[in-house]
Amino acid sequence: MIKPWRIIESRQGPDMGLFRIRINRCRSPRTGQEHDFYVIDFPNWVQILAITANDQVVMIRQYRHGCGQILLELPGGLIDKDDIDPCETARRELLEETGYRVEDLFLLTKTYPQPAVLNNIGLTYLARDVTRAANPSLDPAEDIEVCLVELERISDMIRKGEICHSQTVMALSLYFLLAKK
Repeated sequence: MIKPWRIIESRQGPDMGLFRIRINRCRSPRTGQEHDFYVIDFPNWVQILAITANDQVVMIRQYRHGCGQILLELPGGLIDKDDIDPCETARRELLEETGYRVEDLFLLTKTYPQPAVLNNIGLTYLARDVTRAANPSLDPAEDIEVCLVELERISDMIRKGEICHSQTVMALSLYFLLAKK
């Protein structure tokens, strides 16, 4: 039976501003040997699967520095330290990045995006009947293009690799899986 690894020592590594690296010295419950593991302390975040009344998904295109590509993805952002409710974060990010507003949000899923090294949680919200309310209000480090994609095209776009952002693929796939039930 798998057991949790005991942390023997935890020390801070580099502070990179947006995230910090922590080094945990842990003991294997199976072998008793000690190993170092690097954990990235990263903020929790939200993404929003926003669908208009005429079944269009509100998506964004933006350049992603990690992979050096422009990706089609769901809008979202980091939960600020002073945010009380992640639902409000989702509403704010949707409006800021796309100009779309929503009344009711439903928590679709809570995931650990990359639990091997990241300690954060991703919350995916479903927003139905979103409406355009304003122009996007982007941060200085954002360059975003808003795209409306027909819901019926999404599965094919994932199959063709046109949508390849892992958290977006997960959220859209989960939506279609639950819609069938």
